[in-house]
Amino acid sequence: MILYDKIKYPHARIFAERVIEIADNLGIDPDWLMLVMYFESGLNPQAKNRYSSATGLIQFVEKTAKALGTSTEALYNMNALDQLVYVEKYFQPYKGKMKSFTDVYLAVFYPSAVGKDDDYVLGGAETDNSYKIANDNPIFDTNKDGQITKSEVTNYITNWAQRVTRSSVNTVIKKAVNYLPLALLFFFVAYKLTK
Repeated sequence: MILYDKIKYPHARIFAERVIEIADNLGIDPDWLMLVMYFESGLNPQAKNRYSSATGLIQFVEKTAKALGTSTEALYNMNALDQLVYVEKYFQPYKGKMKSFTDVYLAVFYPSAVGKDDDYVLGGAETDNSYKIANDNPIFDTNKDGQITKSEVTNYITNWAQRVTRSSVNTVIKKAVNYLPLALLFFFVAYKLTK
């Protein structure tokens, strides 16, 4: 699983197993779920948006938290594993509709874009709402036209995911290389003991 080394929970293996279980229940790749949580919160259940009530692993806003039977305050006080219950609950209505990493991300960022064509404009074409969304989220307005299309979100989030994935894989490789001499010594000693 990618980003395993970034899990902010004392029992990373248990957290990772639960993410895999949730992803399986939703019919999505667990790496997609990990990437979305990492993009939104750095996998930190206490992450808070300084401009809104958004809190936690997928940045639940107060209205969403209430609809899930909790609050952003309660979510903030949960550990990562407990918060995963609400992550799964949040994604449940999108089960079967999320066919890509972008769809999983859009289920959090702009749910009505899930399953839409690439030219779909978030907030509606040529509306004040679309310009507000672009103004509030300039990283996605890659062509700087004051609107965000689904393809712009896809391009941005996919490029970001590739960089993060490459970095995560490099970290795993570096750790493996650090332990290689120890592993070789272990196998050498084991070999000598069997002679």
